[in-house]
Amino acid sequence: MGRYDPPGTGHNPEVSGPKDDVAVAWTHQAPDWFRGSTQPIRRGKTLYVGGNGLLALDTETGKRRFSFQGPYHSTPAIAPASIYQTKTLGITGSDGVYGLNANGGRELPFIDMSVGGERWTGPQSPTPGFFGPAESTTPVTANGTIYTALPGTNSIVALNPNNGEILWQQTHHKDEAVSGTYNRPAVDDGLVFVTAWPQQATTYRADTGEQHWHRELEGMTVLPPVATDEGVVIPTRESVQLRTRSDGALLWERNLDGNVTDSTPAVANGTIFVADEREELHALSLATGETRWTAPFDGKTTPVVADGRVYAVDSLWALEAFDVATGEKQFEYHPSEVPLSPPMVGDGMLYLANRGRVLALEEA
Repeated sequence: MGRYDPPGTGHNPEVSGPKDDVAVAWTHQAPDWFRGSTQPIRRGKTLYVGGNGLLALDTETGKRRFSFQGPYHSTPAIAPASIYQTKTLGITGSDGVYGLNANGGRELPFIDMSVGGERWTGPQSPTPGFFGPAESTTPVTANGTIYTALPGTNSIVALNPNNGEILWQQTHHKDEAVSGTYNRPAVDDGLVFVTAWPQQATTYRADTGEQHWHRELEGMTVLPPVATDEGVVIPTRESVQLRTRSDGALLWERNLDGNVTDSTPAVANGTIFVADEREELHALSLATGETRWTAPFDGKTTPVVADGRVYAVDSLWALEAFDVATGEKQFEYHPSEVPLSPPMVGDGMLYLANRGRVLALEEA
């Protein structure tokens, strides 16, 4: 799933990526309908990429296994489906949530189409308003359930992967016209941690949707949370907070003088990696919030961590890699097209969506 695991750490301890420099291993030129800027995911030797449809590619060669066009834009999440022999991909678009066949549909001969790829249509979003279609949201799968914010609303839902049935739904600011969609949830140990504009930090029980705790934060802008054993990491526009899992009490807050509007932190081995969207990428102690290092970095990013490297795409246009321990920059890669998605790491490779194509990068 997006951000690797249900807690949203962005850290995969089982894999490694390029260390010192990168070269293109393969490029997949996608169909004309594809527009990709969300993080790919992988299951075995299959890479899944959303963007006005779904692409499924062979991770070793980039050859297309299957694809189908549709209203699917987010990073998908792989969930078990007990009534099928194959798994379900939970994915969202501007108009709702969908369940897709992880093994694809049936290819139609002589034309670039397949049928049977979509298993169900889940809850749908309202019609586009004054500001146009809603942005897709990133779903999470945990314990046989799909959790996702419902695009264009201020609701979060828990869905059955078999049929898209709503198991529970919670909504903040029900009676207010101006409010924000929940960010990507962080799911861990039976709890669902969510944040939303304005000032919302809430935890629900994963099985029932019952509210566990709720906090109104001082900062209006609140970014996606990360669940850890030490507490819940909650970034705001200017700062990073750590709050208790039990009741949301503040453990510490570190003011970074940031101007963060669209970044998500990663957490690995007791360190938080987060951009201030002004001039630096910060490595902070998870226990105290104290700085371990900073590195020049001026844009928004959703970093990932694997085997001693932090990989971060700066403002959708440049991939940079930093040493986890020191913050020293190891390499920088500029694609010929933009935007560039957050990377997925695996088997010494980095996989990224890049507008009309998908890239695999290896050690140079």
